[in-house]
Amino acid sequence: MIQQRPGDILEIGFEGKWYYLVVVTKIVMFGGNIVYAFHGDGSRIEHFEPSPKKAGFNICTDLLLPKKEGEVRRIGKVEDANEYLVLNLMKGCHEHRPGMKAREWWLYTIDPPQEFVKRVSRLSRTEELAMDRAMTSFDLAAQKIIASYSPEKNPFIERRRFLGLFS
Repeated sequence: MIQQRPGDILEIGFEGKWYYLVVVTKIVMFGGNIVYAFHGDGSRIEHFEPSPKKAGFNICTDLLLPKKEGEVRRIGKVEDANEYLVLNLMKGCHEHRPGMKAREWWLYTIDPPQEFVKRVSRLSRTEELAMDRAMTSFDLAAQKIIASYSPEKNPFIERRRFLGLFS
């Protein structure tokens, strides 16, 4: 069983599909690393080449399930893992009911770890890109990878209505 480190490029075989990640941080929350998860359809890529320009998102996930029930392989290393940090912010809210929108958001830094930045009632377009503040088991992270998830698609964000040139 490998011990993942920042900069590792991982190929994960889990439940018949393949996923590709770059580990961005050491373990930060409840055994999870912040990783850059590349969008994919679950197909295995023979010679995977990572790039921060490839579609994906940051997520904090643990690799317990794929290490126990699948396969986790280190297939390379990137020189600077910080290139794969989309934004040095994570966002959280207390709303968890389906169909509801959050009335308040808390923003924290990723580095230094979880330093409070501010509380807002509405996220700016840039703040919407902040990583969701949660530690996610890999089976849920895998679902998000296949669905081409990105943090601005968080279901609790109230969408702005387009009102002409100004929104």
